[in-house]
Amino acid sequence: MMRLAAFRSPGLRPLLFSLVVVTTVASKILHLYQHIRSVPYLSFLLYLPTFFLTDLVVCVLAWTLLSIFPGAWGTAALVVVAILGVFDFGAASSQFGFFYVTGAEVRWDAASSLATDAAGFKLLLSGLIPVFASGTLLLTISWALAPLISLAFDNWLSVITDTASVLTNARGRYLPLANEPKRTNRRRYAVFFTTVALISVVTYIRLYRPNVPYRHMSGTIPFTLLAVFQHPNKTCTAHEPQPFPLSKLVESQYWEPQNGRYKGWMPDWTLVKNGSLATKTPLWAPETWPAGFKRWSNNPNENGLLDSEMTADDVTCPSIDYLQISYNPILDPMRITNLDLELLSPVQKALTNHQIPIRHVFLIEMESARKDIFPIKSGSHLHQAIKKSHKSATQKDINDLNSRLAALTPVAEQITGESGNFQLGNRGNLTSELWKDKSGPGMGGINVLGAVTGSSLSFKSVLGSHCGVGPLPVDFMFEADAEIYQPCIMQIFKLFNQLKDNDEDTSEDMRTKKWKSVFMQSITAEFDHQDKLNKQMGFDKSVVKENIRLQRAKHYHKGMEEINYFGYPEVEILPYLKDTIEEAKSKDERLFLSHFTSTTHHPWGLPSDFESEQYWASNHLVSEHEDNNKYLNAVRYVDRWLGTIMKLLENTGIANETLVVFVGDHGQAFSEDSHTVGTFENGHISNFRVPLVFRHPLLPRIEVTANTSSISILPTILDLLVNTNSLNERDKDAASDLIHEYEGQSLLRPFKASHNGREAWNMGIINTGGTMLSVASAAVPYRLILPLTKDFTYTFSDISRDPNETDVIVDWDFYTLLHIIERKYGHEAVRWAKDAEKVGRWWVDEKKRLWNYHEK
Repeated sequence: MMRLAAFRSPGLRPLLFSLVVVTTVASKILHLYQHIRSVPYLSFLLYLPTFFLTDLVVCVLAWTLLSIFPGAWGTAALVVVAILGVFDFGAASSQFGFFYVTGAEVRWDAASSLATDAAGFKLLLSGLIPVFASGTLLLTISWALAPLISLAFDNWLSVITDTASVLTNARGRYLPLANEPKRTNRRRYAVFFTTVALISVVTYIRLYRPNVPYRHMSGTIPFTLLAVFQHPNKTCTAHEPQPFPLSKLVESQYWEPQNGRYKGWMPDWTLVKNGSLATKTPLWAPETWPAGFKRWSNNPNENGLLDSEMTADDVTCPSIDYLQISYNPILDPMRITNLDLELLSPVQKALTNHQIPIRHVFLIEMESARKDIFPIKSGSHLHQAIKKSHKSATQKDINDLNSRLAALTPVAEQITGESGNFQLGNRGNLTSELWKDKSGPGMGGINVLGAVTGSSLSFKSVLGSHCGVGPLPVDFMFEADAEIYQPCIMQIFKLFNQLKDNDEDTSEDMRTKKWKSVFMQSITAEFDHQDKLNKQMGFDKSVVKENIRLQRAKHYHKGMEEINYFGYPEVEILPYLKDTIEEAKSKDERLFLSHFTSTTHHPWGLPSDFESEQYWASNHLVSEHEDNNKYLNAVRYVDRWLGTIMKLLENTGIANETLVVFVGDHGQAFSEDSHTVGTFENGHISNFRVPLVFRHPLLPRIEVTANTSSISILPTILDLLVNTNSLNERDKDAASDLIHEYEGQSLLRPFKASHNGREAWNMGIINTGGTMLSVASAAVPYRLILPLTKDFTYTFSDISRDPNETDVIVDWDFYTLLHIIERKYGHEAVRWAKDAEKVGRWWVDEKKRLWNYHEK
């Protein structure tokens, strides 16, 4: 009989083999643990052996390479296994580290995209400590188990190879083991045929088990790493318009004729093909259109994608029927307008009694701003959780805790008009250095309750707030390389400027002045192509980390402290913000200023001179709540920063003529909310509820309940500019037309949750964009998380009964999900879920069409 070759590297061979086995199996166990809640336990147990088939193949292959090749081939085989071990070790360490930080799975294609981005790479490095700790543990286990694992596999596979040699009449040698008793043929055959039988049965079950979700659950490193080499898609060729799935709701009996500036609603693409919806040039149109207004132009090739940035791949794209990729509100089956309704009565009354000038518009987009902490309230779910952590606290301790929590978001209380209800008396939480609202009684602006984000990826969300568009449901910011299918607010202001080009501006009337658009943040603009996106959206100027860190920068100073992997604390842009306001005043310009806060982003770093508070009980597993506590301190820092901005508006004399819009880009889930932490592939409701406020000291204080998203911001700004008489006649004419072009409703008027049976749908893309979609409606309390790939589950919740989504329904199969929904919530919930699934998938195709997105 042939004998297998002895070890070439007695110490190295067992360690390498053990490393491959331990990392492969540990990675699989973690992978299965993350999905065990989403499948029936009996099915999980039945299919459990099938999940490890590929892992077994990897381990056997590694053993074979290390055991049977002689001489130089053996050395080459050793190198191959070493490379495999290194890859598996790195992947498994990353998986465990990522799980420790977020509770989620690593997606290697997303990780590779981050790794090629400078700021993204720093984001990955922020989790280096748990990855290093995981790697150390895996390496220690591999070293400790190396003799046992090698012995077990050598015994087992030696028997298999020996028996196979006998059965095939082959002459060979088996691997001699120290002190091994001579095996009997009966034992050898028993092991061999038992192995063959078990593998045959498991393989049979593997072939006939359902593909979803068990194929995904069987994923094995290093094969899962192949996702790193997936090529990104590109913008190229449009999809054909797809019919709306709820066809009865778009029948001709529901069509609406044109009425004044309202262009009507007739969602039938045959009207385009027969020329019935030919676009007419408006009377206010300029001679040449600025960027962003391509579909208004008589020359469809004008002002499109930047020709200078087109690649060879772009040149090979087929010709485009531009009508098929243009947004047309007349044809949008999801659009519901409320512009036919009167203004909210308090606003109408205020406009009758006094002027409300809007010379400037500030849009403050707040990173990871959860509505339940803007402001934090006594008795809220979070407040109760914090109090619960203080198990042995006295009433005095609880009073002290409430005092500290009351001091967490006092500025947010004033901006929204909502009290934290911590019973500290009138503004008892305002210290002398904090901003104090000088608005009159009952004044301060519109606070929207029920707003959700359009995306839990920051700059997809920014597109909604600045451009009134739905983002592209693919991973990361491909929008930066595409044409935005609606004019952004900055481009509308450029249009207003262009309409004034021939005017002689000699008056003091602010309505004759031109606009300037400026973007400001204290962090990098290079992450995920934000710098390119800013140019696409139409900003005239950007002030970002890359500007202010230069020694030649106007306000550069020694000791500028980077607090996270993105950049500096917000205070570093304060002098630039002041300069921008003073420059606008001196040049008699109107200012649109967009500011993105960042301190509330992971890892929630703070300036060294900012004193942190301990909100969670220090004797209650502090590490469990450490991240949430860091976040709350970052929220407190940003709250004071918002107060600094409001003070600056007052000190520079522009507060009473400035509309300030506050909106969150998305929320932030913690372990106290969800088993998955953060926004990455996490559809939990805490990632979607965001604050939305239209602040002006001369607007009445109103609370508007509207389950809307940030796509309503742009129409509301235009509605305010028109109705406050803050535009000249030509600009007002243009704005009154343009407001009818957008998908969102104006929050200056009663919000329509439904119309003629159609619901006001809220679609939310889940970070990173191409894997999951949140589908909700303003008309009902239900919510569906829709998987866009086969690697994720369906999730259903009823927000009215379960506002914090602590008891959601999860299943891999949609029809099984429906059966559970019916048992728990009834037939109406099932009907809605069916509609939501259809509309969500239609919306994904529709957005790809509008973004002219082509999948290779």
